[in-house]
Amino acid sequence: MNQRREVVILLAGPALTVTWSRYAGGEQGPGLHVHREHTDAFSVLEGELTFVVGPGAERVTVGPGGFVAVPPGVVHTFANDSDADASWLNFHAPDMGFAAFLRTGSAWDSFDAPADGGLPADTVVVTRAPD
Repeated sequence: MNQRREVVILLAGPALTVTWSRYAGGEQGPGLHVHREHTDAFSVLEGELTFVVGPGAERVTVGPGGFVAVPPGVVHTFANDSDADASWLNFHAPDMGFAAFLRTGSAWDSFDAPADGGLPADTVVVTRAPD
């Protein structure tokens, strides 16, 4: 059986926190949420991640070499919907308490989706590796 999720803090500072994460196939990320004061970005290294973004819950799947940047105010979540492991780098800029949350479970810049659904999905940056 595959080892389940793993998250390692690579860099933690006020301006930027970077983590390396790995999810086994089928693992789900957090529930739909929004950040009010920081960008949450992902660089996929292996496998693929499926993101759900914006008020219409648009699904975006990104594989190795792909990058997704979710600006403040956009509702989002992610999951490894495949059967294979996925690994990625996650960037929180600025940190806004993310590293402390990982270490201690303390409160940070993460909130339930707003009633209006937040900003539109087209504000999310998505790039895919060239074929």
